[in-house]
Amino acid sequence: MKNVKTILTLSAMSLALGACSTGITKSRNLGNPNVSGNTLAQQVCSVCHGNIGNSVNGNSVNPTFPNLAGQQKDYLIAQMTAFHDHSRKDPAAQQMMWGIARNFTPKQMDELATFYSQQTPMANPAHGKPALIAEGQKIFSEGLLDKGVPACMGCHGANAEGNGVIPRLAGQHANYVYKQLNVFNRDYKTAEGKDSVPDSALERPAGGVMEMVANGLTDHQKRAMAAYVQSLR
Repeated sequence: MKNVKTILTLSAMSLALGACSTGITKSRNLGNPNVSGNTLAQQVCSVCHGNIGNSVNGNSVNPTFPNLAGQQKDYLIAQMTAFHDHSRKDPAAQQMMWGIARNFTPKQMDELATFYSQQTPMANPAHGKPALIAEGQKIFSEGLLDKGVPACMGCHGANAEGNGVIPRLAGQHANYVYKQLNVFNRDYKTAEGKDSVPDSALERPAGGVMEMVANGLTDHQKRAMAAYVQSLR
């Protein structure tokens, strides 16, 4: 009888532990440091950044939200850190990512960044007419020297694959890229003609080079550049 009770007790404990395990792997609790980055990616981040299947996580179907699949891990960690400490403060960051990232631990950030950097990017349909995309390609590859705009490929790579904290742009939604170019342009205007501007006055304080680039592009050229990078894989 004693052995039966022992077996029943162990079985009950096993079921309870199993239930807890299942719960944590499906948790949407952003305030629980024990929830893994992989779980947060699939249970929370997927709502905006895409979760059509295990092989295509991070491919957003809504151009408002950036694709994260195949993004540089170091860049993702840098951006999550900036959301967490509120140093990145463009409108979308404040409205959405500040709240989501406020309790992320370094471990969760690392796991999230690893998860998305290892996902497979999907091809993004062309955005804009061929002539617009061709114009964007020329700017990306050659820059606009008379405007002080360097070739984008110099930092982002020949195929816009990115490197370290420099983001992958290949396949990124044109709508998102265009909006971010305008964020950098606003920061340029905030700092223009001033000897020293505190980071707190800028929406994306780590984007010094991009401020110069964005300011040297007309609105049409920004759209062309954005259309071109979306066409890449």
